[in-house]
Amino acid sequence: MGDAAKQIEEWTGEPRLAEMLHHHYGLRLIEAEPRGGVFCLTTDRGHYALKRVREREEMRWSLVEQVAQHLSETGEIRIQAPLKNRRGKLTFAGLKNRFVLLPWIEAEVKDWRKDAACWPRVARALARFHIDTRGFHPHRSATSYTHTGKWEKIWGQMEQSLTMFKMAADISDQLTPVDRVWIRQCTFAEGMVDTALRYLKRVGGDAVVSASRKSGEVCHCNLHRKNVLWDRHGGVHFIDWNCITLDVRSRDLARLSLYAYGRTGRSEAVFALLKGYQEIAPLDEAEYGLIYAQLLFPHQLIHSLHQIYQEQKVPSHLAKGYLSSTVEREELKSGLLRDFPAQVKAVFGVSIPRVDWLDSEGSGQ
Repeated sequence: MGDAAKQIEEWTGEPRLAEMLHHHYGLRLIEAEPRGGVFCLTTDRGHYALKRVREREEMRWSLVEQVAQHLSETGEIRIQAPLKNRRGKLTFAGLKNRFVLLPWIEAEVKDWRKDAACWPRVARALARFHIDTRGFHPHRSATSYTHTGKWEKIWGQMEQSLTMFKMAADISDQLTPVDRVWIRQCTFAEGMVDTALRYLKRVGGDAVVSASRKSGEVCHCNLHRKNVLWDRHGGVHFIDWNCITLDVRSRDLARLSLYAYGRTGRSEAVFALLKGYQEIAPLDEAEYGLIYAQLLFPHQLIHSLHQIYQEQKVPSHLAKGYLSSTVEREELKSGLLRDFPAQVKAVFGVSIPRVDWLDSEGSGQ
């Protein structure tokens, strides 16, 4: 255990972590290896994943445990449930961080761009997950993670935060490089938030969101290729559930669609995954409008602004590049936003409202 204990201490900065694992779980550490944001632990009782718990994240891991229990009773999809320690807790504290221990999944990450079949296969697995979360009822402690039927309120609060971030830059005694980037982009951000809110209300608002609950109660909210593992039998496993949210499936589908478009630059991957999803769980017509509303909203940009101005988690010398890259990603999705309504009509025979100014922008008017 000596070499493994020394290695994991060097990687984590946590002294006596191996002893803590034995104290809390009765595990004797044999080997440790960093893999994809977690530590793969080989112990006398098998393999486990050790993951850092971010600030204010503990209650979310409780939600993960509840969802994992529900899925074990309702269907074919399974997710990693955090292991309880000897005190019945889901996390334990080191000297610098908290940690959660998870079962290890023997599987690998794939590059979806090299295999077009990955997009619909992931979508079919996501559809099964959403189906299996129907009827899930969380404990009261999870109310802060419930977004279903609250989109208008949450987006309105985000709109107000943009005003606050703009003021923070405006009143600065000396503009920093990131302030200058943000001031140039604030009109664009405000316009996209306003467009998304108006569109959401146009397609029925929170009433339509709530009506779609029957198709699933839980969203992963952070699906990308590194959070999807493929086992040797071709099975798909979703991991990294620390963004789990109680919301409707159109939110997950919009995020995954944006990822597909961002990785490929083409809408074919987007519609391949939407087709794959509907092989398992067809969408109602109203849900296409909800997906499009989510596509319109600049979630990543607002998240980056929170990280920079409110939480101050981005070092000042990196902030300009961090925000600039986020702005570029938001601008790159304009092709998908412009074409999505027409392609939904062509592929699925469903008409959803268009955004006129996006059409005009695309035609060079």
